[in-house]
Amino acid sequence: MNQTGMPAITTDVDRVLTLLRNKIRERGFTQLEVQAMLGWGRSYISQLLTKQKALRLEQVLMILAVIGVDSGDFFAELFPTGRRPGGSWQGSVGASAGAFSALGEPSAAVAELRSLVRGLVGLLIDREVIDVDELSTAVEDAGSRSAAG
Repeated sequence: MNQTGMPAITTDVDRVLTLLRNKIRERGFTQLEVQAMLGWGRSYISQLLTKQKALRLEQVLMILAVIGVDSGDFFAELFPTGRRPGGSWQGSVGASAGAFSALGEPSAAVAELRSLVRGLVGLLIDREVIDVDELSTAVEDAGSRSAAG
């Protein structure tokens, strides 16, 4: 992967961590309390929030859940409508894999986008927001429209 979008990604990671730390404090929790509620080992949350360990989307969602912050609201605050990761503005967020060009080469952007979508779909299924059968039907319908167009 080339280094083209790395400063923008680093800035976005820093913004995620800052907002996450702020939300923990705003909700009246300490990092130690959140860590205990999640059953994580000693100083683990501190290592995540200070970039000593890589923070995964799943961990962000877990932290948000235990402190009572809606993940949709969190990401909407982080990336207001029209702003895409990497700091650029466009008419709609994520309209195509090209919207993630700040991630470097297209294959890396597509892999990152697929990973994000899988995580979000898994969360929606786990929270019973969407039904697996309905999702399968929607995917098949979308595939039929793509093949026809």
